Amino acid sequence: MAKSQRISMSKSHASRSKRQPTTYNLFIKDKLPNYKAAHPNVKHKEAFKQVAYLWKYAAENPNRTPS
Repeated sequence: MAKSQRISMSKSHASRSKRQPTTYNLFIKDKLPNYKAAHPNVKHKEAFKQVAYLWKYAAENPNRTPS
């Protein structure tokens, strides 16, 4: 790919509007700070795993696994 093509692609990409956050994104944004506050000694990676696991059974999840 030529340099001029890369520049033109990045300009067109910048003009796009941002997508709306998914239900999962909103769930993580809401629950992760609460989880971290309740478990201050847990690393971010582990906290994210735990909140992602909560998503599996969350009422907000349209594809949730029946409990």
